[in-house]
Amino acid sequence: MCDPIVDEVATSDGEMQKFKKEIVQEYLKDREKFDKYPLRHYSQLELSFDDNLVKKLLHKLDIPISSTVATIFGGYTGQFAKCLRSVGMRVVFTDPLVEWVEKAVSEEFEAYKYAAEDIPKDLIERSDLFATFECYRPFVDPRTSIYTVLRFLTSKHGILFAESKRTTNEIIEEEGAQAMLKFGFLPYKKAYAIKRAFREEGELRFYHFCASEKVRETIETDCKVIKAVYDNIPSEARLDGKTIASLADKIGLNQEELSHSLQRALSLYQLRIPRAFRIYVPDEMFHIFSKRFFVDKRTQCNY
Repeated sequence: MCDPIVDEVATSDGEMQKFKKEIVQEYLKDREKFDKYPLRHYSQLELSFDDNLVKKLLHKLDIPISSTVATIFGGYTGQFAKCLRSVGMRVVFTDPLVEWVEKAVSEEFEAYKYAAEDIPKDLIERSDLFATFECYRPFVDPRTSIYTVLRFLTSKHGILFAESKRTTNEIIEEEGAQAMLKFGFLPYKKAYAIKRAFREEGELRFYHFCASEKVRETIETDCKVIKAVYDNIPSEARLDGKTIASLADKIGLNQEELSHSLQRALSLYQLRIPRAFRIYVPDEMFHIFSKRFFVDKRTQCNY
């Protein structure tokens, strides 16, 4: 599995302000009058994570409990992490804000200060499942989300995303949007035939995305290619036959394998662009974080 990509495209401090400990404390002090940020950002504090209900949902999704190492990303205030540990999973806690990591450590979690994009290779390799409660941000921007999601999908049980009716109702009311996760993963199903499942009980709903062993091998190869392209080729480059031949030698793949991998990366990126905006995006272009590349049509292949 590949190391994370370290890049200038990152979460701004302003974006994280709403999740800071002092804001959470302000919310808890007077829930009725709090209006600094949408209330959905504090749903984890309000939801009762019933162990039996969570076990039931995990069973319906065929996610084993006792043998699973679950890495939580965007762990935040920690109620979801504590629930997964309570039902029997071995949980590793991560969050980009140090105050929540320190809180998790005080509650005897193995915990690290990482954004989802920063999770290192060794933690990816020892995780069976990547789980989160309403941490949408890592899935939004196709420039950064594709590599992050593919890395998570190399785990045995893939990605578990939990959300509450409280949050989905607020998003629908505010933005007119719904089922973002359900439809947001359609490009991955089209590109890799991943499995998607959805289960709901009471106030809690789970989305599960995972890949077969054979597909995980393909995804690992594509992660290797994406990282190699980012590390070795300048932004705005056209990935022509000569470039592909040179890169194939460098990373130990044949040119056909590399071409197939690039085509999947290109197709996935294009599928992640909202349909209304695709006319403005060149059909041979894709981003890897802040870098932009063009796949020469002569190197594109059908697969």
